[in-house]
Amino acid sequence: MKDIGNVKHFSEEDLRFATPLNVAKRRADDLKCNKIVDLCSGIGIQAGAFAKTCKSVFGFEIDSRKVDYSKNNFNFNNLKFEVGDVLEPSIIEKVKHISPDIIFCDPERLPSEKERNLDSIKPDLKKLVEVYGKICKNLCIEVPPRIDLRKIKDLGNFEAEYLSIDNKLNRLDLLLGNLKKDERSVVDVVSGMRIVNNPGRKAKQTNKVSNYLYEISEAVVKAELIDEIGCLVCADVLNGCEKNRVLLTSKEPQLEFGCFAKPYIVIGIVNGFDEIRTILNKNGFGKIVLKYSIDPKNYWKERNEIENDLRGKREGVVFKINDKYVICEEYD
Repeated sequence: MKDIGNVKHFSEEDLRFATPLNVAKRRADDLKCNKIVDLCSGIGIQAGAFAKTCKSVFGFEIDSRKVDYSKNNFNFNNLKFEVGDVLEPSIIEKVKHISPDIIFCDPERLPSEKERNLDSIKPDLKKLVEVYGKICKNLCIEVPPRIDLRKIKDLGNFEAEYLSIDNKLNRLDLLLGNLKKDERSVVDVVSGMRIVNNPGRKAKQTNKVSNYLYEISEAVVKAELIDEIGCLVCADVLNGCEKNRVLLTSKEPQLEFGCFAKPYIVIGIVNGFDEIRTILNKNGFGKIVLKYSIDPKNYWKERNEIENDLRGKREGVVFKINDKYVICEEYD
């Protein structure tokens, strides 16, 4: 279940779209300032986090039920919630009067789409940036993390900051004004570690699996920072990986950037299931996680077939590279 802290007032749908507590805290630390406005503040989780790092926080939300929930969820003296459409002139004037240092917005979007775009996001982000950019140039706007950046380039000169949790893509924030430091970046929510685009970095490529593999966070892939992470880890980019999976390989282990490049030690490289079982039994493995393309309906059938008669306690991982099975174990 998603961790939203001690929040007690929410619906099932609210929970689905709510900001996880660790993300809210990370943003609050990064956007610490005197006065901040939270547009589309929902049930108040992000505003509540802002209240712990900023002197004054103002949340505006069009849904009166959510505003009532917010007031019950967060009772801080420096935090105020108000019902209103953020594109209505009266709300715009109130924000202008507040004169915030930073404006944050997490707009409403559909639960799922075949392809994410701005048209389904409410309020209209182009209009929001146009209107509020005149009040405060420092904007932080959350958008769907898998949206094509080319489709939102009209929003202005922004930094695309991807948020990663447990080596997985979680959020995408657009940073404008003085908040923009780079073109693209990835931040690990837990540690705060950050990597940014650097055109001068170019990782080597290889067809050969070495002693260690690194599974790259989708956040790094979406931010197009594969060369950057390859250079930081001192590892080569592996050719022959399956679609939508990026792996690095190196002779020596590198743990410093494990939040973006999850490390594994290579146990063996084989051609089929019988060889997989032989190596697993020989090395005391009892469980295996399959990390290659497979029909979800067949996943457990295939996994059980491999795990049959395994008696060890170690847990392995199997990748597929250049049509060969690469047996690994998490390395820490």
